[in-house]
Amino acid sequence: MMIFVISDQKHYKPHCYLAAIPVTKDLWDNSILKSEIPVLVIFYANWCGPCRMVHRIIDEIATEYAGKLKCFIVNTDTDMQIAEDYEIKAVPVVLMFKNGKKCDSVIGTMPKEFYVAAIEGVLKP
Repeated sequence: MMIFVISDQKHYKPHCYLAAIPVTKDLWDNSILKSEIPVLVIFYANWCGPCRMVHRIIDEIATEYAGKLKCFIVNTDTDMQIAEDYEIKAVPVVLMFKNGKKCDSVIGTMPKEFYVAAIEGVLKP
């Protein structure tokens, strides 16, 4: 989803806000495993308060890393098979993928800087 915000008519600077995109089992391979750029996936549940905090952070990151990183979300209550495939036992969990392989993970709620450091590590050649 993209939202364009016009802040000042005189000094028009478009801001593009992206959000993490929901992904299901049907789209998993094409969206995550076959991606040409690194992918971040947050596993969450609607009832989980800490998940909402992490989701907001990941939405910010999706905007800041647009074009360098794709961000997706998986609802573990509705897409249990994906959670089982990656042995997700609790939420929130963030997994990083590069070249179709899981390469890093962050378990629990962390400050934004923690996620950014993990992303920067994955983005290095």
